[in-house]
Amino acid sequence: MINSFFPPSQQSVSRPAGMSRPAQLRVLIKDGDVRKLTLPCGIPETVETLRAIIQETFQLDGDFSVMYEDKDFGNEYFTLTSTADINDKSTIKIVKVESTVTLTFSPIAESELMSSTPRSSQDTPQCTEVQHSTDDALSSSSRDTEILPDSCRSDPWPLHFEIPKFSRDVELILQEANKLYHMNGTLFSDTRVKAAIRHTLSDAIFQYTAYPKDHHIIQVVQALVEKFPCLKEPGSFSGMYGWQQSLKTRMSNFRRMLKSRQVSCPEIEVNFLKRKSSANQAPAKNLKRPRRAEVNYLPPCPVGETQESLEKERLDLLYEVKKKHNERIIAAKMDKTFAVRRLEVVHDGPSVQDFMARWPALFQEDQVKKEFRRITAIPLESTFLDKLDSYTPQLLSVMRTKGGVAGTKIRPMLDTLCQVHSIEHQRDAVICSLIEYFGESNDDLFLKCQL
Repeated sequence: MINSFFPPSQQSVSRPAGMSRPAQLRVLIKDGDVRKLTLPCGIPETVETLRAIIQETFQLDGDFSVMYEDKDFGNEYFTLTSTADINDKSTIKIVKVESTVTLTFSPIAESELMSSTPRSSQDTPQCTEVQHSTDDALSSSSRDTEILPDSCRSDPWPLHFEIPKFSRDVELILQEANKLYHMNGTLFSDTRVKAAIRHTLSDAIFQYTAYPKDHHIIQVVQALVEKFPCLKEPGSFSGMYGWQQSLKTRMSNFRRMLKSRQVSCPEIEVNFLKRKSSANQAPAKNLKRPRRAEVNYLPPCPVGETQESLEKERLDLLYEVKKKHNERIIAAKMDKTFAVRRLEVVHDGPSVQDFMARWPALFQEDQVKKEFRRITAIPLESTFLDKLDSYTPQLLSVMRTKGGVAGTKIRPMLDTLCQVHSIEHQRDAVICSLIEYFGESNDDLFLKCQL
């Protein structure tokens, strides 16, 4: 129990008799609020118990995490996962965890919808206030959710490729073949079934890219032989070489089939010989295909749209971008014209100056992030910050060893981390230190504004 006659700095909580050696901890609750926590029965064995003591002693509301100073990294703060990392007189920090709201939607039958009574005109003010707050939460959630155009791929290549379901007869045949393989090591050799497998795999691969690279093919084949070891190729060291070559050939035939059927697929059509200049009239010369992480390299036009109609949308954009508070209309038109914009970049290769004149909205901060999402299906800012946070301890240790002129500029930035512990300040210090570490100029990369 808490002794209410003493101030918080001298309050303590009794613990089970199994813990001994009293301890004291320095607790940073928030900026300018530092307390002393006395533990008469010693440091608890679990982090959960320590959190409960802190919450009870200092009367903290809401959820929070506990961080501790790590001497191995210059007293930088790390998340406390075990109480073995702290000792008597250690410093810990309380970090509030923002509560999240999860909305779960369930389908409503039409009969229930029709039978529901309308809201009475005598609703209480409290109900109205709750309704407004819910609407605000929904609108905020919709703003944070990026929906890619319908003509675009929605997912990048997965870390672990999942073999799709084959037809029912093929699945039954492979199950029996797997049993024989586990019994006596018999390998499956039916060429017609293997052709059906390649057909299904090529469809699954095309969902992510029309031009898979070698490591993509290897990943697919590895997943295939792990699920169906009976499909290993005889005479191959790994049992996969024959599948790799046949899948490459199948993807090439798949692209040729789309061409013969006159299916609109710009990422394939751009490499047709008739589309190439006279200097590049060779099948493998100046081949245009994704080089890095482009998921939507050259998407087709939205359903019902043509290049001419999208050009009219581009001209409307030039007018809309001049208006104030017009972000929603600009975003909708930029999504709609994404296909023709990518075709212009890949096929024509315009200069930056000409491209800025034709697409001025693309160079707004919000649209830079959205365009990155359209091309890669990955959020730009959150991905960058997550990776920056995960590598921060290693980056700090490397930059603290930097010498010379760059080291003298970096050290004051890192010293400020001991005074201010916000995550935003930490990110700023790390980024500015990286710029100095590589000999770049802050003035060329940051625009400083005086308010």
